[in-house]
Amino acid sequence: HSTCLAMLSNNLTHWKKLPLLSSLTNQPHQVLASDPVPFADLQQVSRIAAYAFSALSQICVNAKEELVVQFGIP
Repeated sequence: HSTCLAMLSNNLTHWKKLPLLSSLTNQPHQVLASDPVPFADLQQVSRIAAYAFSALSQICVNAKEELVVQFGIP
């Protein structure tokens, strides 16, 4: 697996070319001076995140067969 992952990671050169966070905007003062996010929006995002967390925590997998299948790489 490590050989395969190494080959795949070498092909992912576009991830290495992402800009730094500080270069996402060339006018950070306008972003910082803009109106704050309304509290109702923050509450809605928090509520949706709580629902998603609750749903994910209730997922249960009852494996009836092996989850890892042996296979050969030519």
